[in-house]
Amino acid sequence: MSNLLTKVALSFVVLFTLSHQVSAHDHSTPEDAINVYITAVSTGSGEHIVKAFSESASIQYYDDENTFKRYTRHAFSTLVDTGNTWDAKINIVELRKTGNAASATVEFTWGADEQHGYVDYLNLIYDGSRWQITDKVANYVKRK
Repeated sequence: MSNLLTKVALSFVVLFTLSHQVSAHDHSTPEDAINVYITAVSTGSGEHIVKAFSESASIQYYDDENTFKRYTRHAFSTLVDTGNTWDAKINIVELRKTGNAASATVEFTWGADEQHGYVDYLNLIYDGSRWQITDKVANYVKRK
């Protein structure tokens, strides 16, 4: 009998551990997915880009030289994956949600005089198990 109880207890431990690992990648709200993206760019983590964006996500933006950039999720995760921290102020300034779809505006500000910025527009979808960013368009903004 104690052998059976041990097996049952071990099964629960394994199931709990697996479900906990899976839920670490789940985003139950649009804010969760956006915050994983913010963590990615502020810590230089390509792994967090993969967690935040859908596999088919499109990333497009104009940089500080007004050069158009376009990336797949994989290419963007490689670009971000530097391990360098970014001391920028990052805020979700608007979030609109209708059922399983959402759209957010995220603003970045950095520099000694807070003269640099980006404005990101993110579209998100709930795929039945988690929220993901499906596309990002952004533009560099000279703030001062």
